[in-house]
Amino acid sequence: MADQSVLETLDPRVSELEIRLSFLEQTLAELDGVVRQVADEMVRVRESLKELEGKVDAGDSPATGKDALLYEKPPHY
Repeated sequence: MADQSVLETLDPRVSELEIRLSFLEQTLAELDGVVRQVADEMVRVRESLKELEGKVDAGDSPATGKDALLYEKPPHY
């Protein structure tokens, strides 16, 4: 009798833990995807930064179009 009572008490608790574990696993998978996306974006941003630093070091204007006039040297230089 006592064993049956213990099983009846533990069964709902075990089920609840299994449900929680399932949700935690799903959340972990979603967070892993987000972290991977952020890491990929960081790689792209670093590549863009290096490209812009190279242009600045070479004296090239990073701007084009209307903004290019801001970087144009006056004629007396």
